[in-house]
Amino acid sequence: GGPPRPVAAFVARAQAPALRAKAEAGWTVPLLRLALAALWLVTAWVSLFVFPRDESLALLARSGVPEALRLPALFGAAGLDAVFGVATLWPGRHRRLWALQAALVLGYSAVIGVALPEFWAHPYGPLTKNLPILALLALLWARDR
Repeated sequence: GGPPRPVAAFVARAQAPALRAKAEAGWTVPLLRLALAALWLVTAWVSLFVFPRDESLALLARSGVPEALRLPALFGAAGLDAVFGVATLWPGRHRRLWALQAALVLGYSAVIGVALPEFWAHPYGPLTKNLPILALLALLWARDR
């Protein structure tokens, strides 16, 4: 019903950063959630079907897991990873999920860091890669309000 505004007046300068952040979150947050879900789901798949089970059980043994609990621990950890992957894809707000995932990453890191300290110096960085995962979880937690 009125004349169009000029491009320079379309968005007030003071509002531009907030609108830009909202627009970026519209595509970056789903991308980050998809990447995180893939991480959890691929980890579950590899734990159950790809990595040699005997080697996984040997790592659990070196981590102090009693023999009777090693197989249930392997299946339980892989199952939890799969649940986290699916839950990450589920629509909605997930602040508790991000906190639980961060707690699990920190727990895994602590156990592995103490029981298998050679993983700190591993050339593929299996423990140091947890730092950006924790940063991603903190970002998702902060954005999920």
